[in-house]
Order: sequence, then structure tokens, then C-alpha cells
Amino acid sequence: MLSTQTDEVLGFIREFEVSSRDYLLSKGLSESEMRNAYLDLQWDFLHTILKNISQ
Repeated sequence: MLSTQTDEVLGFIREFEVSSRDYLLSKGLSESEMRNAYLDLQWDFLHTILKNISQ
């Protein structure tokens, strides 16, 4: 993978992390609830990516 592609992927992942955290905070979740909810979001995100790749 080229360096620019790697940078783009890492940037996308960072944006996902920040937007996910902001979304969960806006829902009023506590820190302990956020950990589990964030893992659920990551899992769903991964499955969406894998599903789109396999099509």
C-alpha cells in the first residue's frame, strides 16, 4: 500500500473514532457504557466494510 493510501486509511479511521465518540457522547452514555457501545460500532463498521468488499 502506498504511503498516501495508508495516510488516507488512517485518517478515515481517526475520523470514525472521533465521530463515534461524539455520537455516543451526544446520546448521554457513561464512560463504561461508551466502551461497549464503541466496540459495537466498530464491529458493525467492520462488517459493513467486509460486506461491501465481498460484493
